[in-house]
Parts: sequence; structure tokens; C-alpha cells
Amino acid sequence: MRRVLKGLLTVALVVSFSLASAAGNCGSNCGSSCNPCYTSCCDPCCNTSCDPCCGTNCGSCCDDDCCQNNACGYPFLAYRSQSWNAARQIAGIQPYINRYDMDSTYGNFSVALEYTRSFRPEHIASFLFGGDLVGCNSLLIQGSLVEDRSPCAWMADYFGLPTDFNSCVSFCPRIENVIVDFDFYLGLDEVTEGMYLRIYAPLVWTRWGLCMSECFKTQGEADFKPGYMAEGAIDRADLPKSFTEAINGCTTWGDMKTPLCAGRMSPCYCTLTRLSDIQLVLGWNFVRDCDYHFGLNIRAGFPTGNKPCGKYLFEPIIGNGKHWELGAGLTSKYICWRSEDNEDNYLGVYFDANFAHLFKTCQCRSFDFCGCRPNSRYMLLAEMGTNENELKGGPDTQNLTTANYQYQKNLVPAINYTTYNVDVRIDIQADIVLKLGYIRDNWGCDLGFNLWARTGEKFCNDNCCCCGCPSDRRYAMKGDADVYGFYAIGEGNPTNPLPISSSQCAATINNGQNLRLDNATEAAVNKGVDNPELAWANDPVQALYVYDNDAPISFDQIYTSVQPKLVSYDDVNFCKSPSAISYKVFGNFSYAWRDREECWTPYLGIGGEAEFAPKCNACKFAVSQWGIWLKGGVAFE
Repeated sequence: MRRVLKGLLTVALVVSFSLASAAGNCGSNCGSSCNPCYTSCCDPCCNTSCDPCCGTNCGSCCDDDCCQNNACGYPFLAYRSQSWNAARQIAGIQPYINRYDMDSTYGNFSVALEYTRSFRPEHIASFLFGGDLVGCNSLLIQGSLVEDRSPCAWMADYFGLPTDFNSCVSFCPRIENVIVDFDFYLGLDEVTEGMYLRIYAPLVWTRWGLCMSECFKTQGEADFKPGYMAEGAIDRADLPKSFTEAINGCTTWGDMKTPLCAGRMSPCYCTLTRLSDIQLVLGWNFVRDCDYHFGLNIRAGFPTGNKPCGKYLFEPIIGNGKHWELGAGLTSKYICWRSEDNEDNYLGVYFDANFAHLFKTCQCRSFDFCGCRPNSRYMLLAEMGTNENELKGGPDTQNLTTANYQYQKNLVPAINYTTYNVDVRIDIQADIVLKLGYIRDNWGCDLGFNLWARTGEKFCNDNCCCCGCPSDRRYAMKGDADVYGFYAIGEGNPTNPLPISSSQCAATINNGQNLRLDNATEAAVNKGVDNPELAWANDPVQALYVYDNDAPISFDQIYTSVQPKLVSYDDVNFCKSPSAISYKVFGNFSYAWRDREECWTPYLGIGGEAEFAPKCNACKFAVSQWGIWLKGGVAFE
């Protein structure tokens, strides 16, 4: 018996270590073979003809206060591990485990095949995008020059879309799992009465999809004017055709030469197959009787799933994110009624509680900027460097200050800068189940309640950018600022472009600082930049002008930042995923072939569960989902 136990432990450890190593990458199948999402499940509340102008106030047409209360927008969804499901694990097996009358080894092996699917997609959308949503599940993507822009709209310019672009993107996030849960229980009464070993090893296929659907009011016709995104004009034909194309991370344009390396949004499902965390439990029922028992156990989790790599906003996760786990639990029962005529007819109450600490593990995460700017990771940064052209700023030629930095002709998606490796831990996770189980001869019926909860994440940052951003490079927020001035403007094309030092530290995903100016003339000459000063080039001192598409011959002097405000590591908002809690009801109906004379008792059952999470807010969030399973196994003595 000891050899068997030793062999099982060795196999579990070897398998867990090998799978942990093999699953360490983020090789999800996302978008390689496009399986478009079904999107009609959750159209915008106010959208009858996909009109992006249906809502001008955030959440104005949504009855669900979830969308209005959660104004954060989290870059990462920490999903409940498929291995932590006490409801599925306790269903249908009460006659075969935790037995009191055994003095030799006995056991049970079961396999549950379960399909689960999330519901309440608007809660997931609200968690991911926060107060920018219109109609609970839609984002407006509008260019900086669209009339009557919504205050919630994302500025299309950041994605290389024209300044007159106007579309509505709807989301119906969905998570699906197919789980094959292997559950092995071994009673070790031959070693010590009441001792047992239990191993869970779920094999999971999962599919995640934002189910995004974009429809257009206009795809825009405007070119980018010279000086805005590059030295020269950028023709509309050279820009992305849609937000869906741009956010999928495959486009570049103008001075934006590096596509999104993280936070991409795929219009297709992302799939992944892994062995979820292997759970190993060693316990002792020190109180035993035919009608009740009580015991304690220690448990360990071996991470065999995958960890977040940040490439996609809504990436599939199997397991607990590669955390090693250590915890404890208790198991108990009380038979509250038993037939006097047939001891195989009884009604019992069963209670299990499992707790674990999730140890520190390194994960790749994307973050927004500080200052209450949700989704700011999708803005643009302008690279700054040495002022090699004697760029100056001041009211006139007699009062000039040399700019400390100058634009380096490189625009970078902010998320490439704000995606870091972080060490993540979770102090406690709990999975508590209460079940009412009825046995009548060969038939069994279960009805129960499950509570799952975990504390919020805790970070220890190692200050290492996942996208390989050189640490010696400096960046400023671009916003809607021009990044070039011109010595002279001739009819047709501008001449002699010169990078300036514009920054807009208060820009948001919704608009830049020029857009906020009440004076249209000042906005047109770039006066919304930080520390605005008229721009001058030295040797000899010459004014730099702004190019105006509407007036090819223009002599309006452009403003630049003296000095520009750079972003730093301290400006990144290392927002942690909040705590989570959910409530589940479940049931199971089974049949066992107990009249066999052999020492093997097969059984088969069908069950289901419905898990409900509270409405999302800034303090807690979990995914609501339902599942149905077939569970069969064999008990042996």
C-alpha cells in the first residue's frame, strides 16, 4: 500500500512539473483560423439601426446600473480556475468516500464531462471598459473632428483612423469551457483509519471571445494633415479601414511604426487546451460514524495551466494563472434521516470547505496611466530625445528658451510601454459547498449551494517591460497635438518640416488637450500642449508654422511645449484585479449498479449548476456562468 501511495505521489509531481514547463508560454490559438463570434445576443440598448449617435452621455440609455457604477475598466479579468469547483466534485459520490466501516484500502474513480458558458455579458464588458461604454456594451470610436463628439467616445486618431471617422463597436464577451475532470479518491484506512488521498486533474478546452461587431456611421475620408502623425500628409487609403482592423494589432501608419504588442482585441474566438491545476489533498476523518463524520485535510495545487501573457485583452486562461497553492480544508456530513426498513434509504447534509493561498508568480500585465484615466493604455506616446535642432520656445525672438527634448519621429502605442512583468499573489481563496443528498436504493439525488470567493491581487513590480521597450527611451503623451512645425508653407505641400517638443500630459482616451480649448483658433495652432510657447528654430532664428489643410498658404505660428512633460514608471497605474465572489446552486441525479456481487460499483449521473456573481463594481467581480455535466465512475474495495 505504501508503494502504491508513493507511486501516485511521484506521478502527480512529475506530471505537474512537466506540464507546468510545457504550458509556460502563451500559445493560445487566437485568430489563426477565424471563427467569428455570434454577436446578436447583446445589441446596444439604444441601438435600433446601429447609429453611433444614439447616446451622447455615458450609460445614458442603459437601465442596468452596473454599467454606470463601474467607471474603472480593468485591463485584466482574473477568472475562476476550472479546478476549483467543489459543487461538481461533491456531486453523486457521497456513498463511496469518507466511509467509516473500512479497515482496508478502498477508493473511487470518477470522470465528469462538463460544458460551461458565461452569461450576463454586459457585466464583463462593463468590467473591461468601464464608464466609456454607451448602452451597456458599446464603444463609440469617433475622430477628433467629428461634430458633437460623445464625451465617452474613444478618439479614433489614436488608432490611425481619420479625424472624421465615426463607428460603434458592440461587445458580447463569452467564455466557454469543456472540462474533463478526473477525480481519484483513495481511502487509506489500512495505513491509518480515516486517512485518505484525493487527486483532481481537470483537462480543459476553453474558448474566449469578445464577440465584437463594428458598424459605421462613416469610415471617414480625411487624410492626416502634415505634421499631425508624420512629416507629410497620410492618405486615407494608407490608414486602417476600421477600428476592428486597427485594434487587432496588425497595422502601422505614419510615424507609428510598431503595432500593438499587447491588449489586442480579436474579432474571433481564442481557444486553448491545457490540463488545469492538479489538486492534491491528504486528509484525516478523525470523527467517524455511520451517520456522521468530520475531518480536516491539507491541499496543494500544482499549476499546469497557462499564465497571462497580455497579448490579447480577453485572453483564454486555464487554471489559476500559474500560482502554486497551499491550503487546508474540512469535510463533514450528517445523516438526518434513515429508513428503519432499508438502511440504503437516507437523507444527509454534507458540508465541505476548501481554502488556499496562491503564491507569488510572475505574469505579464498591461496597465493604464494614473489620474483616473481608464483605457488610457490605448493612447499614443511620442518618443522624445535630444534637441539636435536648437528648437526653442518663447513669445518673441528676444525671449527664447531652449527645449530640453525634441520629438524623435516615432509614435508608440502606450500599451507597449505600460505592459510589465509583475509578481502576483492572492492571499486566500475559498470554495465552500453545502449539499442535501438523498439516496434511495440505487438512485441518488443532490441539491446544493456553493460559495466561491478570493481576495484581491497583490503586486510586487519588477519594472521589466514585456514588450522590450528600451529603458533609456523617453516618451510623452501625444494626445491631439501636432508633432512637427514648418519653416515655410508653400502652396500645395509644406516645406522644411521640423520635429517639435509637444506633449499633452492630461490627454485621455476620449480626447486631447487641443479639443478641450474653447477657442478654435488656439486649438488649430496647437496651444493645448503642456507649457505652450511659440515654436522657433535657431540658426538663424525662424518661426515654425502649423499646416492647415483648409488654408494651404498659412502663416499661423505653431505652439510647442517648453518644457514637455514626460511619462515615467511612476505614472503607470498598477491597478490590481479586485476581489471576487460568486454564489452557485447545483443539482445532480445519479444511478448506481449496487446489486452487483463484484467489489466494483459503477455509477452514472447527470447534473448542472448556475453561478451568479454580484453586479460588477470597483470592489469585486466574478463571471456568472452555467454548466451541465455527465459524471460517471466506479467505486472499489
